[in-house]
Amino acid sequence: MASEHVEVAIVGGGPGGLTLAQGLKKNGIGVAVFEKDRARTDYVQGFRLRIRQRGIDSLIANLPPELYEAFVATLGQAPDRNILLDENFETLGEDAWGGGNAQGEVDDTHIEKSVSRITLRQVLLSGLDGVVRHGKVFSRYEEQPDGSVTAHFEDGSTIHADVLVGADGARSRVRQQLVPQARSFDTGVRRLAGKMTLHAAALHQISPLLLDYNAGIRPTEGHGLMVTSHRVNVEAYRRYGLIGLDDDTHKDVAGFHFNNTTSYVWWNTAYEKDELATDDALARLSGAELLDLLISKIGHWHKDILNLIRYTDPSTVALLHVHSSEPVDPWPTKRVTLLGDAIHAMTYFRALGGNTAIYDAGLLVPELVAARRGDKPLLEALSDYEARMLEHGANAVRSSLTAMQKNVLSGRRRQKEAAE
Repeated sequence: MASEHVEVAIVGGGPGGLTLAQGLKKNGIGVAVFEKDRARTDYVQGFRLRIRQRGIDSLIANLPPELYEAFVATLGQAPDRNILLDENFETLGEDAWGGGNAQGEVDDTHIEKSVSRITLRQVLLSGLDGVVRHGKVFSRYEEQPDGSVTAHFEDGSTIHADVLVGADGARSRVRQQLVPQARSFDTGVRRLAGKMTLHAAALHQISPLLLDYNAGIRPTEGHGLMVTSHRVNVEAYRRYGLIGLDDDTHKDVAGFHFNNTTSYVWWNTAYEKDELATDDALARLSGAELLDLLISKIGHWHKDILNLIRYTDPSTVALLHVHSSEPVDPWPTKRVTLLGDAIHAMTYFRALGGNTAIYDAGLLVPELVAARRGDKPLLEALSDYEARMLEHGANAVRSSLTAMQKNVLSGRRRQKEAAE
């Protein structure tokens, strides 16, 4: 039996893959998205995304006007003021978010917007009924004599495509076959984060300095803490049907972590491997136990900071291993390509990962449109995309890694100086 044919098959339904699908559909190019999960329940999905100009420009170009309008209307509100505090809650300045910027990476934080990842997914899925197919776990692809590609899935189904795009994240199976030499590495940094509803913050009298500002805590010794908030406009949600409303695909998950209708304050901190405990020991700890462990490290800090940690909802707390991609040289262009974390996974320290995936989609759509119109050969279009994508992605990876090193190493330096 012959495989179904589609012009572009996308493996992975994250922000990059769905933006690509929207852009191709907008331009009349046949597309199908193959996503393994109906609901994304990876931990970071419960947090907001700081979307920047590069991501916004891609959404403007690739979404239908009515969907872009819904995206703008359902944006959250984040603080527009910064403050830097020490562990005694004394003000040090206003540069709370300085994280380092590698040469070549444009810094556009001044216009960034705060969007729930869940709400963004709802926007990007809108109008893609019949395009997105859930429960599809990619297995492998094979190239046909004419250069086209057949993708195989674990359920035994196949799809025949003119172009296959791997948008399947940091553990991309498409990348493993296409560019097996591309690797990522464990940076040795462990990120701990948690959230509290703004309603709970009011009950526990959390300081306005931690709610109304992007607050950085820089202690005289040890590692710092970053705090910000995300406020949602539920009235705006009601104008756009299901967009912005609580996603019922998460209804069986306890706590409010995957509730995108609730305003919250959230914090994160980072330690080096084994500073808090061994990885094996940390993996066995519950959210409440992770909070207790952090408090044991910073128990001498001001009570206003400690109360933020102490009253954090334990169901929102987790510890993540921070990974980053290694540089990769260009490979011979085929009708299989990659975008986002599938080729350049990066640390979270400059909030570039989701933006880069959406931006990649914005680079790929016009190249595929040009090939469709006959303005350039398909392989040339893909090669031009990969050249720009790899350059931009490498800059983003380098920038986020530099920011991580500055952040974590400064904590180590303060610890050492305090001990001397």
